[in-house]
Amino acid sequence: MIARNSARLVWDSKNNEIEGKFASFQEVERVYVNPLYQNNPLFSEQIDISLSRTDSSENAFFQGDNLAVIECLLQQGYRGKIDLIYIDPPYLSNHEYISRIAIGNGENKQALDRSAFDDVWENSLDSYLDGLYPRLLLMKDLLSPNGSIFVHLDWHVSHYVKLLLDEIFSSENFINEIVWCYGGGSGSKKHFHRKHDLIFWYARSDNYIFNPQYRPYSAGTIQRGLTKVKGDRYSLHEKGALMQDWWADINKILSPTAQENLKYPTQKPEALLRRIIATASQPGSLVADFYAGSGTTIEVCEDMERNWIACDSSDLALQISLKRLIQKRTPGFKIFKLNGNEQHKINRPKLFCKLRNEGDHEKESNLIISIDSYQPSPENAGKLKPNANFCLFIDFWEIDLNYNGFIFNSDLQVLRKSGFDQEIAVDINLMVPKVPIYRVAVKVWDVFAENTMQVLELKTE
Repeated sequence: MIARNSARLVWDSKNNEIEGKFASFQEVERVYVNPLYQNNPLFSEQIDISLSRTDSSENAFFQGDNLAVIECLLQQGYRGKIDLIYIDPPYLSNHEYISRIAIGNGENKQALDRSAFDDVWENSLDSYLDGLYPRLLLMKDLLSPNGSIFVHLDWHVSHYVKLLLDEIFSSENFINEIVWCYGGGSGSKKHFHRKHDLIFWYARSDNYIFNPQYRPYSAGTIQRGLTKVKGDRYSLHEKGALMQDWWADINKILSPTAQENLKYPTQKPEALLRRIIATASQPGSLVADFYAGSGTTIEVCEDMERNWIACDSSDLALQISLKRLIQKRTPGFKIFKLNGNEQHKINRPKLFCKLRNEGDHEKESNLIISIDSYQPSPENAGKLKPNANFCLFIDFWEIDLNYNGFIFNSDLQVLRKSGFDQEIAVDINLMVPKVPIYRVAVKVWDVFAENTMQVLELKTE
């Protein structure tokens, strides 16, 4: 007799055996969020490292191949620990995604294109499935008995991935196919406008977390009530109508000037992630996003008191996520990178900083940290207008006030008050506890998603 539910998606290179990468990750940075928007170097910030570094958190961003990250998490005891996984993987769109920004203003204004990620696959569908299948298999092992996974796709491959999810999680653990509808222009002439995504929700078991979500009743429903239609046994729910699996009340981030728009091409709105996280997790739950992109999931987790793990291989994804968490003034978090994956470029950006002591007090020193110049890597410098102010090339910069030579402890972060049309402060005036030797590290992140660091030493005695 043929077993029930034996249907499977088959392709030539399908492999049920996962080849372990046995990768390890190294902690490269701890972020203690303390943003500065200082433009007046005469103003001193009072900084005490012993106090600023007390804000510890296990929330972590992993930069690298998410297959290696998932395997590493399983080896480190995260099996069955995650209540919610949300992923927004590539869609097999055969498109190279860029992030376009404008820097400077007036005559100095110019547009820049930064690479975000490529959704191009050598053998098209087979290569795509070869990449996604083992990752979904391992993600299942990370889910808690109460856990769920939400897989966000569009029309390109959703029908194939649905079969993979049925195979891996079982069709009996399929909960919902959520249709996210949105507006916006389209130039299609041979088909209807494609204006929806699909989000597949699967649970680890039948004990999954479910917190019902509600939508407001329409004015007509409130006016007439339910009793006239359904009788006296029914009444309006105080929270509204239970959400359906058709979500048309959350639009895409369409406006280029929208406050939420971080110029990441596949950025999803916070309202969408807020609904998913509220539905399938509890305060204190561990939530993971292995295609983190612009970091929407982790920012919403911070708002909703969820713990989080994020992963992306893109330099731009890490930079945008880091910056938005700093701007949000979130608690501290950690950044990990794959061991042996550090890029040692010959032609790196050039950074020239200075550290000077403006005077000692009984227990404090007045330090001035300055960036004298910054030059992007030769690969990117040619994209810029000649003689432009180097401040325009800097996205933000971080300061480690007591660099240990191993992990960069980000004690301070210097950002713009507004967009890239404004210059960033390059002189910071600090009052810090007095020590015999200051070993200060400055890390600069530029508009091309490259970063470089300089270490400065200064003796006070």
